[in-house]
Amino acid sequence: MLAAAALAALWIPLSGRSIDTPLEVAALAWDKGDYVTALNAYLQILDGPAADAAFETIALQTGELFQTTELTVDGDQPKFSPDGRYVTYETGPVAARLIRLAPASDPKKPSAELTGGRAVFSPDSSKLAYFKLPPNAELQQAQAAVDAAPQAERAQRTAALNALIAAQARVAVRDIASGRETEIDTARMRKTGLAFLASGVVIAASPADGGVAQIYALPDGAAPVALTSGETDKAIGEVNSTGTAITFTARAAGGGRGAGGGGGAGGGTQTFGLLTQPFKTPVTITGSAPAFSPDGTTLLYVGREGDEYRINAADVMEPSKVTVLRKGPERVDAPAASADGKKIAFQMMAKEDWEIFTVNRDGSGETRLTREIQHDLLPRFLGNDRLVGMIGEARHRRSHLYDLAKGTKTRIFHNNTIRTIAPEYAWVPSPDGRKMLITAERDGDTVSLERGIYLVDLESRITRDDLRARLKADIAAETALRAKGRRLYAPIAPAVKKVTEDASVARIYSYEKALFDFDSKHVSRPGNKLASEYLFNKYKSFGYEPEYQWFAGRGALGGQTANVIATLKGTVNPELIYVVSSHYDSVAIGPGADDDTSGTAALLETARILAQSPQPATIVFASFTGEEAGLLGSREYVRRAVADKLNLVGALNNDMVGWANDHRLDNTIRYSNAGIRDIQHAASMQFSNMVLYDALYYKSTDAAAYYEAYGDIVGGIGSYPVLGNPHYHQSHDLLDTINHQLVTEVSKTTAATLMLLASSPSRLKDLKVERSATGSAAVSWTASPETGVIGYMVAYGPPSSPEAQQLRATTTTVTIPKLAAGSIVSVKAVNARGLEGWDWARVTVR
Repeated sequence: MLAAAALAALWIPLSGRSIDTPLEVAALAWDKGDYVTALNAYLQILDGPAADAAFETIALQTGELFQTTELTVDGDQPKFSPDGRYVTYETGPVAARLIRLAPASDPKKPSAELTGGRAVFSPDSSKLAYFKLPPNAELQQAQAAVDAAPQAERAQRTAALNALIAAQARVAVRDIASGRETEIDTARMRKTGLAFLASGVVIAASPADGGVAQIYALPDGAAPVALTSGETDKAIGEVNSTGTAITFTARAAGGGRGAGGGGGAGGGTQTFGLLTQPFKTPVTITGSAPAFSPDGTTLLYVGREGDEYRINAADVMEPSKVTVLRKGPERVDAPAASADGKKIAFQMMAKEDWEIFTVNRDGSGETRLTREIQHDLLPRFLGNDRLVGMIGEARHRRSHLYDLAKGTKTRIFHNNTIRTIAPEYAWVPSPDGRKMLITAERDGDTVSLERGIYLVDLESRITRDDLRARLKADIAAETALRAKGRRLYAPIAPAVKKVTEDASVARIYSYEKALFDFDSKHVSRPGNKLASEYLFNKYKSFGYEPEYQWFAGRGALGGQTANVIATLKGTVNPELIYVVSSHYDSVAIGPGADDDTSGTAALLETARILAQSPQPATIVFASFTGEEAGLLGSREYVRRAVADKLNLVGALNNDMVGWANDHRLDNTIRYSNAGIRDIQHAASMQFSNMVLYDALYYKSTDAAAYYEAYGDIVGGIGSYPVLGNPHYHQSHDLLDTINHQLVTEVSKTTAATLMLLASSPSRLKDLKVERSATGSAAVSWTASPETGVIGYMVAYGPPSSPEAQQLRATTTTVTIPKLAAGSIVSVKAVNARGLEGWDWARVTVR
């Protein structure tokens, strides 16, 4: 903890004014990434007279303010019952999915676990309908195939598993009070959706022998009754609160999206369907984003008349009776009504990003609620004077609570760590607006299929003890991360500093401007070839002997496109290769200043400042083409590398690193390898002014090609999962939205990372542990391929502290006298320069 004198020394006079308060000083330290100083200051404030006044600010700066309960780390489909008394969610593998039903007052104690999915409550909350899965060897085999599939095949095998489930699941209805269940015979129809109306259960399903999916009512003791018809597949939308109406959307059978969908107010003509009780011919409504009012009597939706967008309110039982609440040329979407129906919230694209607005039910009093530079969207009222809205792009949104009366905005969810990002995906408020179920990846793992379910109590705040414990844990984690980084870099820090200090903002801008002036660099545009020639010549001007990797690209102008490759040959172990890449192509509609001219400029500057500083291992600079056309260039590079038996031992991929969101120089590490992640943190802390966060992520980027062929060797920098750039994949992804200093800091961090990787022993292979009956263990591994290795570090311990105990070895075998099953053994090499391996080889003892 900071002493009072040390804390006072941090106060900063501003233009002759009085000094800042301790809370402001701490916030300034946090803003520049000096987290240890900020956290210690926050701890001291919590022990002082200003603790109560500062509590909320400190809690929200460092994590969560509201009490949050983790229900499962592997869940989906969270729901509240209409009366708010119960919650349900799904957990476990798809073929053995469990529905947990629990009281909302004590959600950690389920009252029932049901094998199946897609649970829905009856409007009066007395019953629960769900798709019940019978025990089935075929489903278990399909699940095993999904679990064993490589990442590239997992989606296809999961689709096959879901098709089996759709055919074999039964419709069950459970009385919540008694636990009694009845099953409804659906004759093995392929079921894709389920809803509970006042009159009973309805499903979306297609015949067992194939055909178009329709909406069916399931009367008690009778065969399913089709409520819709036609040649388009139907999907269930929303049910109103009284259970007397349901919306549905339609798309062409077996293919592309047709009419319907709630999020595309800017597209062509869209329609959705409405069914009301007593059931009769469905009503087709031209519009999108349908939503019922809380009392169930009004249907809100977005309409379009020529170039004019409208927010419409229709009578549910007489949908031809429409009131236009708002109209204008601006795109609008996602209307939602307050509990009393007097206000409507919606998102509107005022310029180039979505903002949230409200308007009175009579169309008066339009008010702008947000002014965030990122997208603000998906508003939903929690009562009459509060609403929840999301900030960001679909792959990483963050929920916020807006109090309309107080004019305040409060972040709802976090994971209480400094560095790791926690993407959110789904938000379900309780009927009274006091609680919220959130689906999120609190551990930052965006690759695995598992997502957590969290219950946030918006009426209950964390305690001071909770907050103090959080701050202490974060101080320990941040201190350890910084200490590790200093230790790893110590033998080469002066050399790294000399190289990174040569990075130039002016040069970065010159690369960006040249590439930007080629306009679109999509493989189908002339700018693609112009950019490849520019890159080739630029690498050559740095002293490299670059090469083109020409190949036939899908849709490429002239039939071919090319990666541009430059190689800095290693001085000691040239056969060991570290590759760093960015894609230079853009989407067809725009120049792609951030995506990915920014990454390409950082790559060029990294190559320039390293050109006269070859490292022990080889470094390859790869400018990939065709990322926007399906990762064409990266897959071609990796295909050739595998065919040529190149020994790629580490890879960095930078993509979208320059958007000027605010004054901060920050980005996100996208990694598969935790060792590379920690080195990139260390590189940014010691050799740049950039602050880095992290998330386990490599899907759908050029990094995926490395992972699929070479395994867990990936790191890199990108804006995702904080992909807040509203210009992403748009024609207005322009150079004036780029922070050129930020791109320069990326080049410094990348060069520093490469220098440590290429100078350190790579990860060891073939680590084996053989445990004897007495508990001793023989540990062995293949010798490090690097020249100059003088020994090995061996660590072991429980999963909670895997490096608790350590020893040194000079050979590739060691015996550990006592080693419990479940322990983790880790080994890395150390070379004569004192550099440790950049990642542990690990194995869990069986």
